[in-house]
Amino acid sequence: MVHDDPSEGRIRIALNRFAAAPEGRIGVLLVNPGGPGGSGVDLVEDMGWLLDMVVPGFDVIGFDPRGVGGSSRVSCMEDLDDQVFVLDDGEDPAALFELAGVISSACLEESGDLALHVGTNNVARDMDLIRKALGEEQISFLGYSYGSRIGAVYAALFPDRVRAMVLDGPIDPAEQISSVSAVQGRGFEDAWSNFADWCDVDASCGLEAHGGAEVAFFAADALLAEGDLPAGDRVLTRGEFQMGVAMALYSPYTWEQLGQAFTEVLGAGEGWIFQSLADMMMGRRDDGTYDGSQDVNYLVNCADDPLRPSQESFFVALDAVADTFEHFGPAFRAMGDCSALPESVDPLHVAPADLAVPALVIALEGDPATPMAWAHGLTDSIGDAVLITSDGEGHTAFLSNSDCVTDVVIAYLVDLVVPEDGWSCVEGEDLSG
Repeated sequence: MVHDDPSEGRIRIALNRFAAAPEGRIGVLLVNPGGPGGSGVDLVEDMGWLLDMVVPGFDVIGFDPRGVGGSSRVSCMEDLDDQVFVLDDGEDPAALFELAGVISSACLEESGDLALHVGTNNVARDMDLIRKALGEEQISFLGYSYGSRIGAVYAALFPDRVRAMVLDGPIDPAEQISSVSAVQGRGFEDAWSNFADWCDVDASCGLEAHGGAEVAFFAADALLAEGDLPAGDRVLTRGEFQMGVAMALYSPYTWEQLGQAFTEVLGAGEGWIFQSLADMMMGRRDDGTYDGSQDVNYLVNCADDPLRPSQESFFVALDAVADTFEHFGPAFRAMGDCSALPESVDPLHVAPADLAVPALVIALEGDPATPMAWAHGLTDSIGDAVLITSDGEGHTAFLSNSDCVTDVVIAYLVDLVVPEDGWSCVEGEDLSG
């Protein structure tokens, strides 16, 4: 569990492999879907065949980071239904502070010492043990979202072991919980504006009868402020509504569903669609249990953060930033902090890396969760890295929300062709010439 102290005990790391054909084999490609809390094993089960087809020659290796899924897991709260909160400007945060204490105590009681050792540095060290177990001198790595943070740490700790590294949907290592930054919140506000602009000109959105997207948002938010709405045998809360809106902004492919969700709330007074969107974000399974990703997210982010400001000072800073967000301020204002957890024993380590082949960082201009400002921060922190961008919408690019970066990423991973730093493309344009 502790890399420099075997006496602290062992943990399990779950792996799977989509094997490359023997002829033309390049090596191994480790993948991470983000989070913190995402399962690399699930990613390979779902997309291993696609990666093998698009970037042939790699054994695609999925792994569940410590704390996640099939690996030794952390656990905090078992039932998260209706546990997403919002806080209006001027509202007393005392209940929020109390909940933070309850969650932190549950994490430490249920997860033991592992709760303090799930930080990204240890995940990167686990990755190098995976490399050794596979008998490889070097690895290639594809990390989405939080996976970009794992990649950056691995590059800092083990630069000689990196063959190639794609960091898609990058997170600035300076962005810690205690920094109370407005960057991500602004990213969601901008993504909402992009959706609203689309909705007001595209008939498939279906909100013309409700006054358009802006009117619909505030009407639905006001309705849920008055009370919960039925969602089958459950209820949709205002916090789950705002989380559901944010979830739908992760991809333009769910924008039409977002329009339908507003129509359901305002037309039928029901919240099935928003509930299902919030469930996706919370990791709720069909049987009503949760996959633990929210627990991992909380513990990893706090393990990476070296600071523990008081609840009161954290909330003052949080409240000031939340005031700048027209739509998601109440959700941002209810964000939890790390003050009830012990200090980090191994804060995030990102440093310039001397790589044989520069890392490839990818960012979309319309990414709500990892805005463009973070891309520059991560690229600069690695040093040996190039940044490519697209004007696309949604969270992450390669094989998800962008077509125009595909050939560049393939050439990089397969043939180590490094694009010019600052290369950019426009979705829908023909790049063949």
